Amino acid sequence: MKGERLRRTMLFVPGISLKMITKGTGSDTDCLILDLEDAVDSAKKAEAREVVIQSLAELNFGTKEVILRINSLDSELGDEDLRLCLHEKIHTVLLPKVSRPDDIHKLEPLLNKHAGVKGLPSESIGIMAMMETAEGILNSPAIALSSPRMNGFMLGAADLTKETRGKITESRIELLYPMSQILYAARAGGIDAIDSPFFNVKDEKGLEGHTVQAMRLGYDGKAVIHPGQIDTVNKIFSPSPEDVMKAKKIIAAFE
Repeated sequence: MKGERLRRTMLFVPGISLKMITKGTGSDTDCLILDLEDAVDSAKKAEAREVVIQSLAELNFGTKEVILRINSLDSELGDEDLRLCLHEKIHTVLLPKVSRPDDIHKLEPLLNKHAGVKGLPSESIGIMAMMETAEGILNSPAIALSSPRMNGFMLGAADLTKETRGKITESRIELLYPMSQILYAARAGGIDAIDSPFFNVKDEKGLEGHTVQAMRLGYDGKAVIHPGQIDTVNKIFSPSPEDVMKAKKIIAAFE
């Protein structure tokens, strides 16, 4: 399950909007996240599931990785998301607010149960953890190794900063420790590290700055919330022509 796909960009699309999901399938994002959690009002969870089910049945996602972001398993919402929305087109389940390995262990039997009912090979469905609690950051090494299905961490900077009572600044110096902790745990576990979205869709310079920072730290990609952010992030997380030429020379010399 680990490191199998390109994840330069991971586009969040609200599960409630078939129009936005459809637009996402035609974008250049590497991954499409069908979001049933934060992007959906509590009164519209059931409606959003119906939209996601329709999109999975009708739309062509091409080679994109399709990720289902479920609600917390602390309520019945997460279990219901899995029961109704697991589908052969879903590659990975994104679990919010993962704080300890037990959160992953709680998800696994539910994945097995619901995939089995639908005749899906449950072992083919990966797990990605949203890292957005202080406890989760401290427990990240154990979480990274909690399951063979684990294939990535995604930083949830907004919720994490709210919990730590901090404030996200332009330099993100206040996030250097959690970003590094997540990265080292991911590398030790052989899984991906994905940066948090940049929420000001009109600030191209800010997006570029945060993306370059994540790339230089060693992250594999960045979540985005608008199709207009994809090109910038893809470019920064793609090798330069000079890097490609250098790699070709090394391969040629080796051969």
